[in-house]
Amino acid sequence: MIKTKITRKGPGSIEAFTVENHGDSYVCSAVSMLVINTINSIETLTPQHFDCDYDESGGYIRFSLKGPNDSGAELLLESMLLGLTHVQEQYPSEIELKIR
Repeated sequence: MIKTKITRKGPGSIEAFTVENHGDSYVCSAVSMLVINTINSIETLTPQHFDCDYDESGGYIRFSLKGPNDSGAELLLESMLLGLTHVQEQYPSEIELKIR
């Protein structure tokens, strides 16, 4: 099961996320696409600074914002969460989504 944790600073403000226990299924591919596209978009389209650690084999990624949050980065992170929520609703036995 894919384990995803989203950490908020406050309502509507994601500051970090982790994804663990990733495998080779189509659900894992969907999660990877959402997460990696979000990180690449934040890096390319916003001035937001962040830290990102990951395992090259694809089993783990940790992302956290640094400095003041850019509104574009916040929108991209909320969009990622929307996508992850839809994946979790469709495949509840494949992905666990925790928001704190």
